[in-house]
Amino acid sequence: MPHLRTLRLWRSDDFPWTSIRPIYPPSRIVFSQTMMLRWCKSLQTSDSINQHVFVFQHDLNELFEQLNKLVFLEILGEIHEEKIEPYRSMVQRNFPNSQCHIDISRFRLWI
Repeated sequence: MPHLRTLRLWRSDDFPWTSIRPIYPPSRIVFSQTMMLRWCKSLQTSDSINQHVFVFQHDLNELFEQLNKLVFLEILGEIHEEKIEPYRSMVQRNFPNSQCHIDISRFRLWI
């Protein structure tokens, strides 16, 4: 796969791809829904956003190292509005000669 030039991924949830999701026992369905809502709300803090940006940066660097012919990456999914600008800044810092388009439903990067 090192000669792959285009990669399209789809995730129903937010970046990064390596996020760890909490798992609650099915017997506590009401409790788990409450805890899941709290957990989702915690993802919008500045600390959480910084952690996501850091992990996403690491994942992108690793991807482009392994797929050295990759020219275009597209990830479809939901991105919280607060994360769009941090992701864009990270891409501009790490891939200065690239072009990117990031909105609430997709991440596109041309190298």
